[in-house]
Amino acid sequence: MAEDVVIANERDLETVLAPWAQSQRMVFFAGLPGVGKSLYIRELARAAVAAGRTVHLLQWDVARPAFVSPSIEARYPECNGVTHPMIRKAVGHWARGAVLRWHRAHDATHILIGEVPIVGSRLLDLVQVQADDAEPLLAGPDALFVTPVPSTAVRAVIESARGRTFANPSHPRETGDAPPDILQMNWHDVHARAVTIGAAAPVPGGPAPFDPHAYAAVYRHLLRHRHALTLWVNTPLAPRKSVYELDVAANELVATADEAAGMIARLERELTADEIERDAANWFDQV
Repeated sequence: MAEDVVIANERDLETVLAPWAQSQRMVFFAGLPGVGKSLYIRELARAAVAAGRTVHLLQWDVARPAFVSPSIEARYPECNGVTHPMIRKAVGHWARGAVLRWHRAHDATHILIGEVPIVGSRLLDLVQVQADDAEPLLAGPDALFVTPVPSTAVRAVIESARGRTFANPSHPRETGDAPPDILQMNWHDVHARAVTIGAAAPVPGGPAPFDPHAYAAVYRHLLRHRHALTLWVNTPLAPRKSVYELDVAANELVATADEAAGMIARLERELTADEIERDAANWFDQV
């Protein structure tokens, strides 16, 4: 299922978030870096706490560090600012089980708010159809996948802000944000996928400018097996301070050191390095 919601001002966002904050079991914001996911996570967390819910968060940048211990990173180092495919796959495998365990452990007064980049095989497992106990949960109405799609003008504002915070971070987590060149690389990857599904035309002679409709089409395709919604964002939403400043209590889903090491060891037994690399390169075809 896919729906469309338009955000024309900040009051629209409050109206959209309110019912999710009150009753939605899980909300995952899917999309590229640089589309505002962290801002929407923060605002939904605040609304959920105000509604009396206990908030839990699952975020790529918070979950990943458990999988880059010195011993793991020595075998699977980052390359040009990009996480190694083995670590990307391990985080995704762990996250799928972690979501199911969270659901079984907490009642309806709790809400899980997550970030699912998908591009480059980051938390791809959450949108794949798999024959396991997590699939009915992730495919059902309890799990809502939301793709924020900024207009071209809003995307430019976000990219400009990212450039400023990357150069002069005001919050520790801003130091781990994808730099502007990685934002562009990820968009070009998505645009190429849009071309393959007929949602965009090739751009001769240079990189493609950001295209909201092509971007939305790719994520609709990726989320076709999930309860999904496209959030068209037509106005800049002022962060006022760092998007990582929650100002409310929230519990982070993170792997223990043993869980991370065990997941890496499992993948090393089951897959070769070439298979891991191939899966990461073909992430779009894995859904």
